[in-house]
Amino acid sequence: MLNVLLIYDDRSATLTARQVLAKMNIAPVDLVLEEFHPEFLFSEVFDLAIFELFGENRSCIVILKQLETWAMTSGMEVPPVIVLTEDDTGRIERDLRTAKVSFFFVKPVAESDLVAAIKQSLLLPKNF
Repeated sequence: MLNVLLIYDDRSATLTARQVLAKMNIAPVDLVLEEFHPEFLFSEVFDLAIFELFGENRSCIVILKQLETWAMTSGMEVPPVIVLTEDDTGRIERDLRTAKVSFFFVKPVAESDLVAAIKQSLLLPKNF
């Protein structure tokens, strides 16, 4: 069973990632960004973490950089990370260049691209 963590910053938004994961028959663990602490990733074994942001969320950037630091200092592996955002200014993408992010998308994102990123991150066969 795949264990995917979906972290988002808007409780009322329709989540693109949730819809795509549902079509793939993957039920994620949902968590609002303000309730997430990076240590949670070390208390559970996740195969993938997806951040879906609806604005320029600085706390996401801090969290992702902290995860990378912890992974380097503790030697613990963090799961692959996919970030989806509506911020098209490029600021988040620029700030995340030094963080461990496997895939970065500015919405709207083609469903096929997101599916491919999820499959690649989870090392799933193409026919999954």
